[in-house]
Amino acid sequence: MKNKKGFTLVEVAISVSLLSFVMVFLLRFVSEIRKDEDTISLNTEMLLNKAIISKTINEDINKLGINSLTCSNTKCTITLKNNKTKTIEITDDGNKITYKNVTDDEIELSKKLPNDYVFNIKKTENTNLYLITIEVDSHEEYNIEIVNKKS
Repeated sequence: MKNKKGFTLVEVAISVSLLSFVMVFLLRFVSEIRKDEDTISLNTEMLLNKAIISKTINEDINKLGINSLTCSNTKCTITLKNNKTKTIEITDDGNKITYKNVTDDEIELSKKLPNDYVFNIKKTENTNLYLITIEVDSHEEYNIEIVNKKS
């Protein structure tokens, strides 16, 4: 009787190739999960930014009311009914928004967007409302609306 010890070269080659095949698919799976995690994290950050910006500016404006409002694509100057002047300004090539109390020279809010996201300001005014829309290019789900009734 012949005593056989160990594996043949064919058995080892098949085992290594199967193990390599499994590892490649496992690596792809982990990579996809990582991409999904990054996307979820970015979405969460953007929604939090939207909520913080909207809450800060809307509370201020709704509490005090607007006397006058002038806007360009990158800056809105708001004179409130308590005679304080505030600005909403977009800087850093559209990547950063700053809400500043110009009267007291105090920055009340400053938020930076991740790369590939850009802010724009659009003002709509009719007889009843002031509406400032802070748009995030090609990502409408992150747009911020600031609304105030005219008195």
